[in-house]
Amino acid sequence: MGVVMARKVDPKHKRLGRKVSSARGAAGMTQTQVSQALRVMQSTVSSWECGTRRLPVEQAERLDELFGSAGAIQQAWNTANAPDALPPWYTEVGQLEREAIELREYQPVIFPGLVQCEAYTRGLLADSGPWFSSAEIDQMVSLRMRRQKVLTDKHPPLVSMVVEEAVLRRNVRGGRKVLEAQIARVLKLIDEERIRFQVVPSGAECHPGGSGPFCLYTFPDKPTIASAEHMKGEALMDDMMQVQHCAMLFGVLQSEALPPRASRDLIRKVKEELDGET
Repeated sequence: MGVVMARKVDPKHKRLGRKVSSARGAAGMTQTQVSQALRVMQSTVSSWECGTRRLPVEQAERLDELFGSAGAIQQAWNTANAPDALPPWYTEVGQLEREAIELREYQPVIFPGLVQCEAYTRGLLADSGPWFSSAEIDQMVSLRMRRQKVLTDKHPPLVSMVVEEAVLRRNVRGGRKVLEAQIARVLKLIDEERIRFQVVPSGAECHPGGSGPFCLYTFPDKPTIASAEHMKGEALMDDMMQVQHCAMLFGVLQSEALPPRASRDLIRKVKEELDGET
């Protein structure tokens, strides 16, 4: 089985853990005593205090009662889980993109993040995350736009993307005008030779894209990493067999897709169709 890469400890949850540890010390209790009182493993209490495991809100309330800390842990929990906190994976992906010398990405449903225009990103986030506040969406849009600077760096990574034809025709919030802007953005990047972009036509025979979106990051000084998207973000993988499997899938998808020039022609055709609806 593959191993999902360990993520860095969220500083907010690390601060929460220190608050728990301090309150426990002030109450004169050991981790073992706390674990017995809450009926959890001692290692669970330890991981809460280290910030490596998220503290459930109901346990924060029980800790306040146990330590007599007058709601201090609940307040620290609220701060650690403030709604303006970005999902950890959202920033980690940007770090990988900055370090990579080659990026390969397959997307069956949406345009890849690196080529999204601002209006498309905003509409996509509004559709896929209705629980996000306006401030959170603004923050994530800003971050995604900054991530795209890797495409215009002095030494940008080699970027190869494969998408399904349906991606070219799927609206996000904002409708046709947003889709037009997005397609224009992709065509510009193709014409500037900043990306290699291929489309799997809707009439293609069965291919392995049903496994879902994924990306491969190749670095100059460390092994290739793969990532697979899911509902809560992206799982990063460094297991050699899983990475090789993703690389094989990407090669097959490229072979099933239209060549870059034919893909560009198809994208232009879709744009002309949209322009004609104006």
